[in-house]
Amino acid sequence: MECTRPDGRRWPLRRLASFVLPALVVITILSLAGPFWWRLTPDGGSLKQQGNDIEQRVVSRLTKVRDSEEPWGFVIEDDIANVWLATRLIPWLEHDGDLEFPDGWTDPRIRFGTDVIQIGVRSPWHSVVVIDLRPRLELESVIFELVGISIGWIPVPLAMGASMVPEFGTSDGHGPEVSMDGLSVPRTFDLADGRRVRIEDLEVASGELGLRFRTLR
Repeated sequence: MECTRPDGRRWPLRRLASFVLPALVVITILSLAGPFWWRLTPDGGSLKQQGNDIEQRVVSRLTKVRDSEEPWGFVIEDDIANVWLATRLIPWLEHDGDLEFPDGWTDPRIRFGTDVIQIGVRSPWHSVVVIDLRPRLELESVIFELVGISIGWIPVPLAMGASMVPEFGTSDGHGPEVSMDGLSVPRTFDLADGRRVRIEDLEVASGELGLRFRTLR
């Protein structure tokens, strides 16, 4: 009885499949898994109260009546910022009225690196989108330049990835302006009593954001 030899052309396809399938699995895992800092979820039974306290402290510093127009400031650590994001971002957006968190996007986290702010958000298709923003001061605006985008651990070209970044609402001309290049925020904003606060300087370092302001009468 003559044995039938296997078709030699099938072996390259099998080898290709044995490489492609595991590669697809790895790519899927890397795209769904956020970076290590995104997976550090704020916890604690008093988390909501912590978020309220953080917001009240910041508001108190911003609205404090000062005897002069000398610069003043404070430092925000990224773990503190993430507590606020987890507990107060959505209520704050709802109270503002002009901005809203996009449907299907959840679990925002932030990380302050060296000269770069990273923001990670769970997307509607379950992967974690990470955007890298580099802040700089211009005459009347703070520009957060879009310098990098990743899907999970996988970097993607800016031209492709910018379309994946969600719009967090609309601007009335006095608030943030979002474009394909990043985010623009006015350097000066009004307080309820008629005073104005101007951002004089900001510095992003590992784990923290330093801000300096000037209160204008």
